[in-house]
Amino acid sequence: MRRIHLIVNPRAGRGAAQRLAPAVLARLCGCGLACEARATRAPGDASRLTSEALRAGAECVAVLGGDGTLNEAVNGYIGVARDGQALAVIPAGTGNDFAKMLGAGGDWRAACERIATGASRRVDAGRCNGRYFANGIGAGFDAQVALEANTLGWLRGNAVYGAAVAKTLLLRYATPHARITHDGGVHEGRITMLAAANGRTYGGAFRIAPGADVADGLLELMVAERLSRAGIIGFIPHVLRGTHVGRRGVMLVRTRRLTVETEQPLPVHADGEIIDRAATRLDIEVLPGALLVAD
Repeated sequence: MRRIHLIVNPRAGRGAAQRLAPAVLARLCGCGLACEARATRAPGDASRLTSEALRAGAECVAVLGGDGTLNEAVNGYIGVARDGQALAVIPAGTGNDFAKMLGAGGDWRAACERIATGASRRVDAGRCNGRYFANGIGAGFDAQVALEANTLGWLRGNAVYGAAVAKTLLLRYATPHARITHDGGVHEGRITMLAAANGRTYGGAFRIAPGADVADGLLELMVAERLSRAGIIGFIPHVLRGTHVGRRGVMLVRTRRLTVETEQPLPVHADGEIIDRAATRLDIEVLPGALLVAD
């Protein structure tokens, strides 16, 4: 009987993971898996619990939560997992970008069935200033929006994002000068935001890198050059549709490594989780095939 360790973030999806946990556990056990479940209680717990489960011999660590919980699990997985030990995600967050990247979408039942088959495949991960990520890194405007959204817990749904965008444009608008070095050369100038994407979407709906491939050993670097406040408002719908590709002032290149240097500090997120509020240098690289994921 295969040993599955389930990690539950009770706060993911505004409590959705906690509500789903009994049904998920029953589903996994009903598929003939020996499943043990533990819940996170504080930031960093998913990383610690993942490492502990792998060292105890779990054949698969399944995360019931969102992209932030998965990010922590990835940081507990890389460097600890042995051959054959897989990582799985059962979507219960807001965006579920990593689950979408793997083809599971938002269907937790389908995710359980995929885990039960025992099939797996290798996909890439990334590293930014020593922090691992699964889906992507964002710096600048979108990271500042994420920071502002975290202060708006009294709002729900799309209203959170709208209010966070408005607050960022009003109080935190910035287009810092940046020097970006990648495999193909150097880009220098004022920027609104940049992303180093492993997957095609982030933030749940933003098609930040429509051509990204999670298993090609490359990251998709997207840089939006200096935009006015009105320009940012007009840019957002294009990113939602993926039609920003090829537009004037938008650069997309594929690269294995990149370095970002700025004089003005930038907020930075990894898989939607803020990892730095004031970075002036980012060293980012792809880690080909670093994750064995349930498929």
